[in-house]
Amino acid sequence: MQTRLPDGRRLSWTEHGDPAAPPVLFLHGTPGAPGDRPPATGIRLLCVDRPGYGASDPAARPALLGVADDVEHLRRSLGIERWGVLGFSGGAPFALACAARHPHRLTGVVAASLTGPDRELHTVHGRERRQAWRLRHVPGLGRRHVTRAAAAFAPHSAGVAADWLATDIHPWRFRLRDAAVRTLIWAGAGDRGRAVPDAPLVAARIPGAEVRIAADAGHTPAPAHWAAMLAWLAAPSSLS
Repeated sequence: MQTRLPDGRRLSWTEHGDPAAPPVLFLHGTPGAPGDRPPATGIRLLCVDRPGYGASDPAARPALLGVADDVEHLRRSLGIERWGVLGFSGGAPFALACAARHPHRLTGVVAASLTGPDRELHTVHGRERRQAWRLRHVPGLGRRHVTRAAAAFAPHSAGVAADWLATDIHPWRFRLRDAAVRTLIWAGAGDRGRAVPDAPLVAARIPGAEVRIAADAGHTPAPAHWAAMLAWLAAPSSLS
């Protein structure tokens, strides 16, 4: 399905599960695959293709808050009063952006396998930090770099480049403390990226946020982990 955004771009999305059940917006990883989405059991699951993915038109300047506004337009067009938001991996920063931009429209947010914002957490050091500074501050260099690197992910290359620009090159334009909704930061203990060490750092900056590190998981959650996250969105006591 497609929704026309106010600036004329198309936003593609799919719906799964029970249309009468509580709605949850799912924001896929980078690049994402159909098997990455949660099982839609007992929920109304709406899965959005971010700009540059699927049939969603690219944005002129990819931005976390821009995607938050895109999905807010979708929420209004569907007549949904409030929904939960679950973002996985590359989609997790976009979930936090939804919480920062439209907190009164969210029942809760889960950021799964999240790499936090280096600009705020200062978790990148040495050569990697020097390279990040160049990509962010030399005019045009960051866009050229991510465009070349994303070419390997065809047919998702435009979306991957947009994700990397929004999360790694451009400023997030919000602070973690601005995500003022009930928040769960989830990570698998076997994740070899920054998700596990970043989780408590991110949660410490979001008022009341919780952390769950699954001992039996890696980067991608298993069906039982997805189900637990969705249960948490529906009932705060479900993971206590």
